[in-house]
Amino acid sequence: MTRSARAGKSCIVVFDVGKTNKKLAVYTRHLEPVHTVYQTFEETQRDGIGFEMAPETSAWMFENLREIALGYEVGVVSIAAHGAAFACIDAEGSLAMPVMAYTTDPGEDFHAEFYRKFGSAHELHAELATPNMPGLACMAKGIWFARTRFPGEFSRTVRILGLPQYYGFLLTGKAGAENTYLGSHTYLWDFEDRRYSRLVDEMGIRHLLPDAAGRPWDVLGTVSSEVSRITGIPESAVVTTGIHDSNASLLPYLVKSGGPFVLNSTGTVCVAMRPAESASIAPDEMGQVVFYNHSAMGDPVRTAIFLGGLEFDVYTGLLAARHGEKAFPGLDAELARRVLGDRSEFILPSIVPFGIFPGSQARVIERGVTRTFGQVMGGDAPSFFGDFERACCVLNLSLAIQSRAAMEKAGMREGDLVYVEGGFRKNEMYTGLLASMLPGSSVMLSDMEEATSFGAALLGKAALEGKSPLELAGDFEIQLRKVPGRTLAGLEGYFDEFMKHVNGR
Repeated sequence: MTRSARAGKSCIVVFDVGKTNKKLAVYTRHLEPVHTVYQTFEETQRDGIGFEMAPETSAWMFENLREIALGYEVGVVSIAAHGAAFACIDAEGSLAMPVMAYTTDPGEDFHAEFYRKFGSAHELHAELATPNMPGLACMAKGIWFARTRFPGEFSRTVRILGLPQYYGFLLTGKAGAENTYLGSHTYLWDFEDRRYSRLVDEMGIRHLLPDAAGRPWDVLGTVSSEVSRITGIPESAVVTTGIHDSNASLLPYLVKSGGPFVLNSTGTVCVAMRPAESASIAPDEMGQVVFYNHSAMGDPVRTAIFLGGLEFDVYTGLLAARHGEKAFPGLDAELARRVLGDRSEFILPSIVPFGIFPGSQARVIERGVTRTFGQVMGGDAPSFFGDFERACCVLNLSLAIQSRAAMEKAGMREGDLVYVEGGFRKNEMYTGLLASMLPGSSVMLSDMEEATSFGAALLGKAALEGKSPLELAGDFEIQLRKVPGRTLAGLEGYFDEFMKHVNGR
């Protein structure tokens, strides 16, 4: 890239910090992507604790910002990042300790002690709309673990920042906070009072957190003179406060939708999200991964999670080993009707005990015979695995049922528009079965390939123009395609039987 290749002034640069994949993308003021660069950073291990490669990621960010500045006039940098990660900053502005990975599990003794000290998992779920997440995926647990496991490093901490705000701090020297990150299963945010939770004081960390939580499109600051010198980005360029990645993905639909909707975001982790008026957890939802986020606009978003993509990958891997790599079939309505009519073959969750069915053991049922997941992985597969198309149908029924259940737990009501994004939107069997299960709703496939980056770009544009993201609804379109549902006799009966197996009845 050379300066002669400049694409005009006031471009929007998005730094999208995924758990493994990091991305820098350049958008024009018209929200058109014009440049993207990716890099993978795996977490590192030390003494059984996982750490993010934050210094390496930061160096990569600065190096590529320098390249971007050669070709584009940067007006704003907007940052989105995965949840549950935080940075401890010392008095010199450096990391007081490495950034821990939320995948670290400190063991049952730690979790038990945490809940003895601050309230039971059920009490905190009801009070703070946050379930007992695995590992250190509740940020309060991560901070408490850092304080108890690394007391020397933690004692040097003068500021704790969420991951998006950490990278913003590196660019501006300013510390901030915003509600989507604080409200993403942290135990640090009180949804009812819209302020820091009691745990902030009970953990003794209020003085380490920014005074108030702003909006994700608020300007954190301008690029520091040192960063400008290193990268070539002008000191007039602003940096947004940042946003949690799932809420960045939700934002374009929130801006464009004119009525109630559910976002069915599919991938390794499938996330169902529905904007809500208030946050409340029912007693029968305790122990399930049902919780609330804050949207970019500051409103509660009811959320449910399951590891659908992980299960899809495991079972398609088994089928590929048996049948070779084959093109995934579309929906064969007649085959689906036979499977539904027989009601004797089921692939049940959960390979990992996490999500909306934490008590369900992964297993395969065929005509009353149950095989554990271990048996299936060990080669004792059911006979229907010998029929590639039939096995694919049973697998996608499982995934579509889990998606419907997750969306219902996220508050889906009949008539809600359902947006499907992510990897499963290209799976015609899955989308066809899902649409057939939801005859009262329109199931729409989104063309948005990079919803997280685009949502962050929307925030960057809002910051540049001094507007709310809601005022930008006319500045972009989301191409949608409606999935036709089929009349499949036996579908509800199969769904009910599946749920009986899952619930142990």
